[in-house]
Amino acid sequence: MTRPTLRTTLCERLGIDYPILSAGMGPSLIGEATGATVELVVAVSEAGGLGVLGAAGLTVDGMRDAIREIKSQTDKPFGVDI
Repeated sequence: MTRPTLRTTLCERLGIDYPILSAGMGPSLIGEATGATVELVVAVSEAGGLGVLGAAGLTVDGMRDAIREIKSQTDKPFGVDI
């Protein structure tokens, strides 16, 4: 028996398996230092959803470093929320 799969137009457009997008949780502009880690973004993307890096509170260099790290760990699609 095959497992049923929910496939949508969004999946086709984003190149993902499931219509699941993680929230772009990141350091905030008001000083909150925590957020979704690079590892969470990679895990969601690897599982077939769209991992999203929250980058509003990151510096340009910090965002660039995080994007490079994500790309080094997965070839799946991911997003950046600024």
